[in-house]
Formats: sequence, structure tokens, C-alpha cells
Amino acid sequence: MLAQFQSLLTAAILATAAYGLGRRLLRGLGLRGADPVANLVFSLMTGLVGAGTLLAALGLVGLLYPPLIGALTLAGCFWTAGEIRRQRPAESRSLSAEPVGDAAESDPPVWLVRFALVVAGVAALGCLVGAAAPPTAGDALCYHLELPKAFLADHRLAFYPFSENSTFPLLCEMWFLWAMAMDGPVAAGIVHWLLGLLFAGATTVLATPIVGRRWAWVAMSAGLVVPGVTNQMTAPMNDVALAAATTVALAAWYRAVVLEEGRRWLLVAGIAAGGALAIKYLALLFALAMVAGCLWAGRRGGARRRLVLESAAVIAVVSAGVAGPWYARAAWHRGNPVYPFFSEVFPAQGPVYADPHETLPASKSKLGRTPSGALAAAWQVTMHPERLGGRAHQPGVLFLAVLPGLALVRRLRGLGTLLVIGAAYGSAWYLLRQNVRFLLPLIPIAAVAAVWVVAEMRRFPPTARLAGRLLVCGILAAYAGLAALRCSGQAAVATGVQRRSDYLAVVEPTWRAAEMSNLWFGTRGSLLSTDYRALYFDCPVTRENALRRHTGYHRQIERPEQLVPLLRGKGFTHLLLAENLGRQGAQFDATLATLVANCRAACGPASLPVLAEYTFEDLDRGRRRYQLVLVR
Repeated sequence: MLAQFQSLLTAAILATAAYGLGRRLLRGLGLRGADPVANLVFSLMTGLVGAGTLLAALGLVGLLYPPLIGALTLAGCFWTAGEIRRQRPAESRSLSAEPVGDAAESDPPVWLVRFALVVAGVAALGCLVGAAAPPTAGDALCYHLELPKAFLADHRLAFYPFSENSTFPLLCEMWFLWAMAMDGPVAAGIVHWLLGLLFAGATTVLATPIVGRRWAWVAMSAGLVVPGVTNQMTAPMNDVALAAATTVALAAWYRAVVLEEGRRWLLVAGIAAGGALAIKYLALLFALAMVAGCLWAGRRGGARRRLVLESAAVIAVVSAGVAGPWYARAAWHRGNPVYPFFSEVFPAQGPVYADPHETLPASKSKLGRTPSGALAAAWQVTMHPERLGGRAHQPGVLFLAVLPGLALVRRLRGLGTLLVIGAAYGSAWYLLRQNVRFLLPLIPIAAVAAVWVVAEMRRFPPTARLAGRLLVCGILAAYAGLAALRCSGQAAVATGVQRRSDYLAVVEPTWRAAEMSNLWFGTRGSLLSTDYRALYFDCPVTRENALRRHTGYHRQIERPEQLVPLLRGKGFTHLLLAENLGRQGAQFDATLATLVANCRAACGPASLPVLAEYTFEDLDRGRRRYQLVLVR
């Protein structure tokens, strides 16, 4: 139980330090308002971007040492606590202090608001159970957490030529590195859960000036319980973090351009937009959508057009300053600022023994790129998400059921601008990368629109209005229950009843291999693995498919006996061979396994002895066989 408490405390300390940094930035800009929700959201996002950028700067100069990071964090946390104690009474008003929007004339029933908040709480607590369990998501173990672990081991933002992810924008991974320096992978998972709460708060802030504060709580609940959001909140990934950053940027831009509350909000929008661009390349699509929103907002000309043009320029400059170093780093190491995309435009530096990465492969466009496919996209995304990245990341049925009602409701000031941005982003998503995970930045916009449709149900007869709202509540409750039920299997380890090692032995395929390698050779070895999961190994791990793609080592072997000298020459001391014994589950390339079998047949088993072998049963009933092999 002590380990769980330590992980929770670490995440809370990080959030406090980030809030204090962001709060100071906002106060320096004179943007502290009377609404504590907006203050919290904007402070946290700007503080997180600032802290992540500071960690990246430390990494560039080789100062990623846990004691230094811990000392800076604790100093920031204590300073923030002192600042909060001295805050003015005006900064502690109630959650409903901010003026409400156009829909205030018809506030939702009290029972509906309370129900929405309870549903959101159930979903959030259920996700916390999953986030407090040791991470097992594949992308987290090979990328989102493995890279921060490697950076901490090297004390710098090192370049790993056989890891395509190492030159991605890595701001979110800097937050995970922060948590791992203070505690470990579980704290990093809880940090992403906190980013999910930030996403919910940003949805509230975005919705408030449009539909009013009480309807904004309902919009927050509608966005938070989306299965794709709750699933992401249980694992240290970066899609929810991206959605939180884009929503904060949109909310700040809306205040500056639509509400005309002051140009200083453009600086906040630029910081958040830069944070989004520093999290994931996908933010470039949202930037294009924001351009469409600017064109729409400035269509009437005059002073508004000048303000819109100014907003675009300010946000572009500030966001480039925040995110630019990540793209410059990729260009320096790879010759391509958006590596591995657009390899048709930016030739790779050094030899590459594989076909160039396609920017628009047909495999990423399951719906095609035709008008008929675009018309069917909403149905396919909702009803058949397994075709587009997985049912676990689905947006749910609420939006498909409610949003067609936009054709019947009255116009609402500000909503049209959001819909234009949403439509532009959805179009870019359809034309480029059709994955349901990439739709998360649209969820807050869809939630605001859906809530306006529900609000307009007041024009229905009483029975029909009640039936419609009860249907919406039923969907929200079902998804909150799904989020809690999905994480019930992690309850024992999340509460400390089950040891983390025992849990990983049951659910993580590479855990036994990692335990044995850590015991036998620890950090002294160098592992070449056909499985991409690498987090729990103490030694450096190189993915075999990346090595083959960048070096073509398999083409250099003309005789079986050449394999061992070649592997030793590249510094590898051990191999991890993975084989899928059935049709379900992950499939592994057999190139290295075939080379090993040929070498044993020609030189004898002693040339590549098997140190350990075991079979793992996946939760999806797949079976894998692992072999840990010594390279002599």
C-alpha cells in the first residue's frame, strides 16, 4: 500500500508544482479571473508546458539527474503551497462565479447536473484504479515510458538511431520522465490520468461562455465518459494529453477573438498550442483546423478581421517558440522535422534498408477517401471502431444519436465557430489518418454541440423532453459503468492487496524475461528483441525490426556461422525471441528466429544457447513462446 500512496503523492506534487508555475505566468500576464475552474485549467496547462520545456532543456545539456529534478520539484511545490495560502479572497469564489453564456435562460434541472457530476466522478475513480496499476500497454512499454527511462539512464535527451520515436515531439514524455524520476512508471500513469481530468476541466472552460456554467458541467461529463477517453486515462499514452492541450488553446483563443476579452489570451493560446505541437505531430492537423476557424471568425471583415489575423500571427509565433526545438531536433538527427512522415520530401540520412515510410498509406484509410466514405464515416467510427484502431478507443454512441439534432435547433453564438473547426479537423482526419484515437481533440467540441441539442429539448412536450434527457443520462451512466468495470481487474494491485510483480507476471508477456535478464546480467548486457516491449528490462533493448530496417543486417549474412560474430560486433550480448503460437494476438517477424535456427543447425546449439524459455497465455487467449538466448 505504501508504494501506491507514494505514486499518488508524486503525481499530486508534480501537479502542484506545475500549477504554481502556471499561476505565476498567468498573474504576470494579468489574466487571473474570478472563476477558479478557468484559473486552474489555464494555470495547469501553461505550467505543465513550462515544466516540460525546462526538463527538455536540462536534457539537452545532460542534466537529467533524479536528485536535481526532485529538488527543483519540491522547491516548486512548497513555493506554490505558500502562494496558495496567501491568495486573495477574490480568487476563492464559488464555481459558478463566472458569467454564463447564451443558454443561461434555460439552466438544466438540478438533478441533471448532479447526475452528470456523479457519472463523471464514477468514471474518473474507475480510471484511477487502472492508472494506479503497473503499465502494460504496448505503446507505453516501447515508447512513452521506455524513452524517458532511457533518457534518465543517459542523463540527457539522447538520440537513438534505431528508435524512430526518439526524435518525435516528446513533451508528454517529459512529464512521464518527471514522474519516473520522482517515483516510477505507476506515477507516470497517474499523471496521464490527471491529464484526463485537465481535459475534462478544459471542456468545462470551453463550454461555459457558450452554453452556461451548469450546462458546461453536463458537457464535461459527456466528454469525460467517452470510452476512448477513459481507456486512455488508464495508461501513460499521449492522446488525452494532446486533446487537453488543443482544448485549452481553443478556449483561450475563443476568449481573445470571439469574446474579445483581451489580446493577452492569445499568449496563453500560443503556449497551449505549442504544447500540443510538442506532444504529437497530430496537432498539426488541429492547427489547420484553427486556420479554418480564423477564416470563419474573420469573414465579416473590419476590426474583427484584424483581430483574427493578429491572433493567428501571435499564436503561430508563440507556439513555434514552444514546439520548435522538438522539430529542429528531428531535422538535425534525421534530416526531416516530421520524421518518419513525408519521407518522400525529406530523404533519410544514412542507409535505410526498407521502403520509405508512406505518409498516406492505404492501410491507414480503411474508409477510403471518397465522398461516399466521408458520408458514412460517422456511422463507421461509432459502430465499427475496430476497423479504425480498436473498440477500446471508440467515441461512443452519444454523439451519433444527438448531433443530428443540430439541424433542428436554434443558432447559438459561438457554436458555429466551434463546428467549423471541428468539421475542418474531421476532414483532415478523414483524408490523412483514419484512427479513432486521433478524434479525441474533437470530443470537447462535440460535447458542447450535443449539450446544446439537449438544452433545446426544453421546446419538446414534457414527456418527450424527459424521455430524451433520460436516454442521454442512460448513455452517460452506461459508459461510466463501463469505465469502472473495465478497471475492476486492477483493483487488487491498485490498492496494494496484490504485489505489482505478481500482477505483472500474469498480464505482462515480457515480465518473466525481464526478471531473469535483470537478475543475471542487469545493466551490463545489450538485448536484441523481436518483441517491442522494453520498459521492464534494466539493460538497453533494441528492436530487431528497427535494426533490420536501418542496417539490413540480415542481408550481410551469407553463411549461418556469420550470425554470432555480426551480433557481437554490434554489441549485443543476448537475444529475446518471441513467437506467436496461435492466430490471435501480436504477430512477430521470423527473420531473426530463422537466422538463429540456421546458425544452431550449422554450428550446434552451444553457439546460441537458450538461457530460459517459457510460454505465456494472453488475456485474449493467444499464446506466445519466449526464448532468452546468449550471444557467445
